[in-house]
Amino acid sequence: MDWIRENKPLAAILGVIIVGSLALGYLLFGAWSSYSEAKENFLAQGAQVAALKSARLSPTEANLQSKRALVDEYAANVNKLGGALLILQPPVVPTKDIEFQAKLKSKIAEVRKSAVAAKMSLPAEFAFGFDDYTSGLPKAEAAAELSSYLDAMVEIVKLCMLCGVQSVDVLERSKLPVEQAPTAPTPQQKNVHPGFKPQVSMVASVSEKNQVSIILTLDQGSLQLLISRLANPSDMPFFTSLRLLRIENQMQEGPLRSAVSVPESQATGNETAAVPAASANEIKPPAPAPVDSIPVIGREFLKVRMEIDLLKFFDAAKGLAAQPPAPGR
Repeated sequence: MDWIRENKPLAAILGVIIVGSLALGYLLFGAWSSYSEAKENFLAQGAQVAALKSARLSPTEANLQSKRALVDEYAANVNKLGGALLILQPPVVPTKDIEFQAKLKSKIAEVRKSAVAAKMSLPAEFAFGFDDYTSGLPKAEAAAELSSYLDAMVEIVKLCMLCGVQSVDVLERSKLPVEQAPTAPTPQQKNVHPGFKPQVSMVASVSEKNQVSIILTLDQGSLQLLISRLANPSDMPFFTSLRLLRIENQMQEGPLRSAVSVPESQATGNETAAVPAASANEIKPPAPAPVDSIPVIGREFLKVRMEIDLLKFFDAAKGLAAQPPAPGR
């Protein structure tokens, strides 16, 4: 008590601090209790909602009609989307085998000429991946599909020109199923019961996927532009999906210091030249400062490998949702 009487200001400050601490502790305890209660209520309601979502519908006529209406609406939207995809993709034009070979040679010559104008290098043996058909005819039943496939490859190469690619080093493609020879049945397939019918995937009957592998030499800006335009329908009429992208610097190591050459300094502009008297008072800008630094890294090109999926949708896409589900589902 004597200390408090002797140090009233300090005692008052300490008292205020103690009272404030107690008040803050009380408020903190109340806030923590409210938070715990709110969290428990949230978790309980979340568990209740999850239980309701996973619960089976009551087998009543009203629920049956409601579910059928939702399924029909979903099926209509899926079929509408499938029909839109068929409209957007280029159609397959009937083509004869000899017409395809003539078209292939014409496109090779056309693209080579355009590549020279665009300053883009192509491989020495360049045939869009159709090397077998430059000297031989394809199967008659495969000519139309190959012609559409060729159009997609031409669009990819032209897109590389528009994006400023320096060179196309490798261009390969996967073969169509109609090009491949039928494979012999495996021992497991030979032992299958004659009456067994394998289950066919609906996705396989709706679309077809072909892979295009391409290795390019280009800079970063061209790469970004190419990836963007591959996904743009106005630039790429065929459906594409970039499945793999691998990027490497063309130069794996920086240059040696002795290999870096600094250009000679420019004239400082102090030289005086004889000028006519009429232009003696003309105001001229100062001469540029001499070059004192040059970029050492950051201007090298990139080596890029891209694997692109070419997607083609069949007529079954516009009626996929109308098909009955597979047995056992």
